[in-house]
Amino acid sequence: MADVLLTREEGFAAGLKLLAALPVLRWPLAGAAISILADNLDILVMNYVDLGGGGIRDYHLFDKWSDLFAYVTFFIVALGWRGRDRALAIFLFAVRMAGIALFEVAHLRPALILCPNLFETWFLYVLVRNAWLTGASSGTRSAVLIAMIAGKLAQEWVLHGAQILDRYNLDDLLHRVFGG
Repeated sequence: MADVLLTREEGFAAGLKLLAALPVLRWPLAGAAISILADNLDILVMNYVDLGGGGIRDYHLFDKWSDLFAYVTFFIVALGWRGRDRALAIFLFAVRMAGIALFEVAHLRPALILCPNLFETWFLYVLVRNAWLTGASSGTRSAVLIAMIAGKLAQEWVLHGAQILDRYNLDDLLHRVFGG
């Protein structure tokens, strides 16, 4: 097969992630939920979709590039914020982009741990805070933010530090978790 920019499966998964990111621009919180769900569906495409195009060739490379659809829509929304919310979103976006650049150019996977995706976490936190935590105490808001950050850092460690999921395909993982 000739070297192609995207295989059919990569095009399908990238198209899915692009379409899923667009609602963020109109309905940020619901759109973010849709986009994050679609981000997790590329693993299903990698494991179960065969369009005769060669599959997803390098999952981590593909995933980081195709995540940019969501990051850009999140960033556009965050640019409309004011004060600390906006400034922190811009800073965290820059940090994540630096991590992705280091990962892609120098193949330094630890860059994804050193520059974790706290941009997405902050984006979600601001939306959740504004939707559901407006009357909550500062302690409650802080606890929610800390829990979200802890969850994201744990996820980054599992994916890029311990690289646990690199050792299994989805079928293997499901069989280990649910038996059978």
